[in-house]
Amino acid sequence: MDLGLKDRVAIVTGGSKGLGQAEAEALAAEGAAVVVATAKSVREAEHVVRRLLDRGSRAISVQADVSQTADVQRLVETTLKAFNRLDILVNNAGTTGPHLNKPLVDLPEELWDFMLGNHLRSAFLCIKYAAPHMVKQGWGRIINTSSIHGRVGGRPNLGHYGAAKAGVIALTMTAARELGPKGVTANVIAPGFIGTETLRGTLAPVLEKLQQQIPLGRIGEPAEVGRVVAFLASEAASYVNGAVVDITGGRLEYFF
Repeated sequence: MDLGLKDRVAIVTGGSKGLGQAEAEALAAEGAAVVVATAKSVREAEHVVRRLLDRGSRAISVQADVSQTADVQRLVETTLKAFNRLDILVNNAGTTGPHLNKPLVDLPEELWDFMLGNHLRSAFLCIKYAAPHMVKQGWGRIINTSSIHGRVGGRPNLGHYGAAKAGVIALTMTAARELGPKGVTANVIAPGFIGTETLRGTLAPVLEKLQQQIPLGRIGEPAEVGRVVAFLASEAASYVNGAVVDITGGRLEYFF
């Protein structure tokens, strides 16, 4: 299927590794020009861009902390300067940071603020400054990254992460209602356990147990998430707006 992305331009935040890298590669494979944004992983982002360029794609990297207004404005301006348009925004950036597992009563306020800033504030800022350009041209796609934690509620000791990811879903519903009449769709992906390098490293001791809880019997692959994002960014998803797409292999609850 031709997804019609040949003349489109996409920003992928957190695009230097993991899901973001897979999303950037999937969009580029369909012909889109890709801006790989990263806050700190500059070398990795440049490596992703080199791979895309070697494959004949159009791509650049931009260092930007998308929880900061000035960086988001610069990211959008750099994209427009490089490619003269902006069609697709993939809000993938968001780190969990240190000291992840904390019950609510022991959760430092700065960790709460950190999590919401990285996941929810960043998505809001990117929408705020990217969407006007999509509205002006009458076409756009926004794909935000939540999590299964945002769907079923944060499990114990992950309340700040679950709240941030649930907030991303609510933010996307508002964007879908406000921007849909102007030709811009907004949707959410909610991945479960996907086999990024980070996940396989941190959850190695329990991966076998996790796989037994997934109806498909395995951990997902980043490329499988990338393909869903490419679809949501395409003409094929022209009537998909305000949707939450679970990418979990059928596992909708957490047992450990």
